[in-house]
Amino acid sequence: MKFTIPGLRTLVPLGIMAVLAGVFSYSVSADSTISIPMPQDIKDKQVTISLRIPPNTEPLKRDQSRPTMTSRRSLIHWNSNPSPKIPDTDEIHAIFNNFLRKGWVKNQTARNIVRMRPMDKYYGVRLLQHITDNVTEIGLAPNFGQVVKRCNLTVSDIEDLRRMLKRFEKDLILFGHNVTKIDKDLLTLQERFKQSRQGILKVLRVEGGDDGGTVIHLSVD
Repeated sequence: MKFTIPGLRTLVPLGIMAVLAGVFSYSVSADSTISIPMPQDIKDKQVTISLRIPPNTEPLKRDQSRPTMTSRRSLIHWNSNPSPKIPDTDEIHAIFNNFLRKGWVKNQTARNIVRMRPMDKYYGVRLLQHITDNVTEIGLAPNFGQVVKRCNLTVSDIEDLRRMLKRFEKDLILFGHNVTKIDKDLLTLQERFKQSRQGILKVLRVEGGDDGGTVIHLSVD
């Protein structure tokens, strides 16, 4: 029996195709940045990219341990910083302002907290609770499917809320909130947003890189 080994001309194209498949096979998350080299002698400046958006979102892994007192023998827990502040550069301010702009901060007291500088941490936790309660009310709407389609929130907005829930989980538990249930409700809402909008990929902006390449800033809703 005679075996035929492919020549170099056959192996090289196959190798290039395998490399390209590996580069574009990873999953793209919200607000990803992809750098694509652009040869100077290219004739067409328009590049079309096919991306596969994962159909499901995995629940966030979180620390399930409950907050405890420093000493069980003591009835008094001394805290040298009873009113910690959130730094002005913290990302949570941008998240709060986004929900304020979209109308999900629904009373004057909460609006004043959004503008508070420096922001007291516990006021911030209460504001996070306020916004989360307003958003999860969408799931109680009788015409839920129509509400989701008309809603001005995005998948990225819901993801921001879930990240902040994980970050301030222990503080929210101290205020009596079931963070696991809230995150589950937000996850359900997030999946419905994805199904209703078919995973729309938005190009935020395109700019040139220092190395002559092109940087495309994407947002997956």
